[in-house]
Amino acid sequence: MPLLEERHRVLNESGTVLLEKFGGSFLTCVKMSKNSAQKLLRLVVENFPSYRDEAVFE
Repeated sequence: MPLLEERHRVLNESGTVLLEKFGGSFLTCVKMSKNSAQKLLRLVVENFPSYRDEAVFE
């Protein structure tokens, strides 16, 4: 399986963030977004470092 170690790291990181900040449930993130995809995206990007997909485009 490609990138198995990286996938494992991301899953552990996500689980830790969910436990520490959202009571262990992603449903809490969804509820906090109050039916706004933009707010949900902001919550994910701000709290889950693995989902900050950034690059410099020239």
